[in-house]
Amino acid sequence: MTNAAKRTNVCYPVRAMQMGNYSMFGFYRRSKAMPSLDGNLKWWVIESERFDLEAKASFRVFEAVVAQSEEAAIDHLRISDKKLDKTLMNAAIRAGQIEDEFEWEPVSTHVRHLSVSSVATEEEVAKRDEVLLGMLKEHHFFLDEFKEDPQMAVGGGIYD
Repeated sequence: MTNAAKRTNVCYPVRAMQMGNYSMFGFYRRSKAMPSLDGNLKWWVIESERFDLEAKASFRVFEAVVAQSEEAAIDHLRISDKKLDKTLMNAAIRAGQIEDEFEWEPVSTHVRHLSVSSVATEEEVAKRDEVLLGMLKEHHFFLDEFKEDPQMAVGGGIYD
């Protein structure tokens, strides 16, 4: 720290200046790390294109999963989608909307993955989808739920 900085009680982090990682107010932005996970699991954000069967339109969705690899992350998302679909079908049967699983049509179908990204900081999640980061933070990153069932997914924003 320079003498002038000490006198004015202002600290200018040299490394941050070199990296150009400043906020609009000139202070160093330090992104929080994503919460630690057990078992060498990492955080992943998957952007997918889905097709709404009723509206006959495509949309994009962002989801967070935990897994050790990209392949496992995609598999966890697939398993989570199947569980959600089964839950929705059972709810429709209980509500009398359909009689049995043979009448069931899913709300949407997966078209393709647009991106699969390992993320280590909240900033990396926000760059992909701020709605997803907000959902994760609001629910303490679903840490207990992911610990209980690592093959789940948390949905974020839905976009045209």
